[in-house]
Amino acid sequence: MVVFAQYRFDSDSLVLKKDQRVVVLRPKVAQLLQYLLARPQQVISRETLLEALWQHGEFRDAALTQSMAELRQALGDDAQQPSFIRTVPQRGYQWICPLTQPKHNKHRVLLSALLSATLLIGGGVIALFIETDPAPVSVQLAHPALTILPLDNQTGVAANAWWGYALHAALTTRLQSEYRLIPAAQSTKEDDSRQVALTLSRQQQRYVLTIHTARQQQKIVVEQLDMGFDDVAEQIITALALLPDGQNARKPEQVASQDYYRGLQALDEQGSRLAKSYFEATLIQHPQHLAAQLELARIAWQHGELAKAQALFAAMDLSAAEPAIRVRHYLYLAEFNKALGDYAQAQTAVQHGLTLAQRHQLLEQLATAYQLQADLFWLTQQWDAYARALNSAYALIGSRALAYRDAQQAFYLANPPAAGPETKRLLDLERSKQVLAQSIAFYRQSPRRNLLARALFAYGQNYLVPVAQSEPSLLEALEIASELGEDYLKKQILTYLGFYYIQLHQRDKAQTYLAQVEPDPQFIPHYELHWLLRGMAIMDGALDQDGAPGLATAIETFEQLLGWEQVSTLTAAHAQLMLGWSLIKQDELERADALVRSAQAVYQQLKLVETEGYARYTRMYIHLRRGEAKQALTLLSAPEQASHLELLYGATAAWLEQDQALSQRLSEQLATRPNSAALVNQLSELSAAPESSFDLISTIIDKPYSVYCQSNWAL
Repeated sequence: MVVFAQYRFDSDSLVLKKDQRVVVLRPKVAQLLQYLLARPQQVISRETLLEALWQHGEFRDAALTQSMAELRQALGDDAQQPSFIRTVPQRGYQWICPLTQPKHNKHRVLLSALLSATLLIGGGVIALFIETDPAPVSVQLAHPALTILPLDNQTGVAANAWWGYALHAALTTRLQSEYRLIPAAQSTKEDDSRQVALTLSRQQQRYVLTIHTARQQQKIVVEQLDMGFDDVAEQIITALALLPDGQNARKPEQVASQDYYRGLQALDEQGSRLAKSYFEATLIQHPQHLAAQLELARIAWQHGELAKAQALFAAMDLSAAEPAIRVRHYLYLAEFNKALGDYAQAQTAVQHGLTLAQRHQLLEQLATAYQLQADLFWLTQQWDAYARALNSAYALIGSRALAYRDAQQAFYLANPPAAGPETKRLLDLERSKQVLAQSIAFYRQSPRRNLLARALFAYGQNYLVPVAQSEPSLLEALEIASELGEDYLKKQILTYLGFYYIQLHQRDKAQTYLAQVEPDPQFIPHYELHWLLRGMAIMDGALDQDGAPGLATAIETFEQLLGWEQVSTLTAAHAQLMLGWSLIKQDELERADALVRSAQAVYQQLKLVETEGYARYTRMYIHLRRGEAKQALTLLSAPEQASHLELLYGATAAWLEQDQALSQRLSEQLATRPNSAALVNQLSELSAAPESSFDLISTIIDKPYSVYCQSNWAL
């Protein structure tokens, strides 16, 4: 702890207080203050600060200037007449305020011993992640990290596991506003968190709870495993000095239920069907048990009982509910509305939850709110807002904010995924892969099969995972979801397997898995995606064959999807592009051109850069087939930005226009690309023809849909 003027700064947790009030700082600003305080009276150059705190990033210099301005504002310092930070012209910055060391109280010494090596996950890591400073998060982020490991039940009675879930929930509720709680599945030896391990054993008619940390071990005698886990949680917190002095123990505002905690255990281990019976039993004993009502509402809609879910959400009286329950209500409701495709209602609900979580410093729920908000911004193509929300989630909980979201966002028509404007892409699939692999290894050693299935599913969606691992991962996830009766998860996995096998050009397998899904039109996003993929799978089997009967079925599928009045703008554009490809196969070029133009306009409006390229080179091909080489060249991107097929069609159009220099230049550019040998050979074959003819285009040059049906374009 460092004291200066009326301020106190905890250099371990990076918390700044003025008198007794916390001064909110961004993580990077807190790190800047920490660096300056460690070097009082020294003149520190900008280059030194950049090297220490901003090793990477395109806007490092501007980020330092901004952070210094924010720090001065937080301290009420005047750059012209400084009391804390002096600017030394041409040299750098100097901390000039005298520092003193405070007297330590016993409680803070114990806490420091437990969490001495804690570091804030924040700015520096995020700079590596998106090459800019993270967006401000309007909540105090500088909380120490802590992992509460699942209870190790050594009583010999499996049924006692429910008490561990209850104790874990009680500890989480008490500590979530003071700590960043890292799940055990994402905690590593290199993690900056500290771990609390709990072991329950029997000793002479009593239970003994042993608490292990890196620094100490405590034992608590528990006479019986009843509803007294809140008291036990308080004993643990006191024994480890996990909360500051003066924080009185809080009693739960709602009567707890043994059945409720058994339901939470069942959700993780045995699936929602068994969990449902426990939550229903909870409501028989305690009809106003809001937490059980929330879990039942979530289970209801995931099993297709939408009216029941809506009734449960509407019947909840939140007027006297504790903040954590109210936040969870809004987040569950937002998740429900997102699944229905009502993104406006979902955004409203998640904003209510986010505001409440900020107000009460519920960091785990706040991170969940930011992640859900990021999903909604993604789905509505609001790329800047998506980046800010995901940055905020990442600043709160680090890499685990990325793992599952990255996997889901990679589920996209284009490959690599077109995440809006290229400069806004935030996917970090390598980090996601590592976090998910760690989660899978952890859940394999535990009974939490539902969580194992979800981790396997996310891992299988990561494009950096080789097929030899991703395919069995997806199939194992499907097997577990089927065994547990998790119908909603099962449908998601089946749908993704359809997409997965389309990419591998195994359309029979794709259709087999998609045929097992009965899409519910009430879940608009999933319904339209399912039929888009069904059409793609059929089309994929027909485009590389002459006279394939499946092409008519694919065309009919896309036309029906376009005729559905609830289809979204983006899905309609995808269907138009696919339908255009199918019509090109049938030589219906005029109709195909109109559809592809319409799709391209949507992609341009939404700034889907790579996907818009699909439409652009498709139009180039149509022009070539119609003998319009000049028009094809007008669509060509700059060669260094053009895709393989754009370069192929551009070189072909230049050859037809007898512009040999341009044709040669585009051919050479194409030859530098990976997997381009077959396309270069096509240009050589074309130029060797006795005379230039547009008739050669359809026989020699790859079609615009060849990304889906030729091995040299395997995804």
